[in-house]
Amino acid sequence: MDAPFTLDRQQHLERQGHSLLPRRIAYSFLGLLCGLALLNAFGQRTTVSRADGAAASLTVSSPERLRGGLTFTSEYTVTAHQKLNDAQIKLAPGWFQGMTFNGVAPQPNSQSSDTDGVTFDYGPVDAGQSLPFWISWQTNPTTYGFQSQDVILSDGSTPLLSIHRSSLVFP
Repeated sequence: MDAPFTLDRQQHLERQGHSLLPRRIAYSFLGLLCGLALLNAFGQRTTVSRADGAAASLTVSSPERLRGGLTFTSEYTVTAHQKLNDAQIKLAPGWFQGMTFNGVAPQPNSQSSDTDGVTFDYGPVDAGQSLPFWISWQTNPTTYGFQSQDVILSDGSTPLLSIHRSSLVFP
């Protein structure tokens, strides 16, 4: 059977004169990307950061590698070693730049913001007690690059602990 008049049998059907190498390289690259994604190279698995002090401990559990559009939850836990009269957590602006803040549970007593970040005020925490709270986020699809995600624990206006973190958002 003859090929239609716009097709050449040797070029289009039998693929003579075409190398399979570019196609194999492209498929191998796609397979490698899929394998890396399965191994969590592009985010979502949480990492835990911890700071300990005489007055309290602070733990942050959140992904450090993100993808655009990813919805995730960060867990912050304050453990008081002595009574905290006014536990406050300040999140650096990098937590909010290019992110959608979906909600926090439990709700803080008050919340404020300035150029240094957003402060959640949870009030007193007795010695030996833990205060866990969770924030739900979504990475905006147009966000990419490194972001500083520092967290500072204060007792009122007295800083107690800080955790220096950064995240990488893949395009």
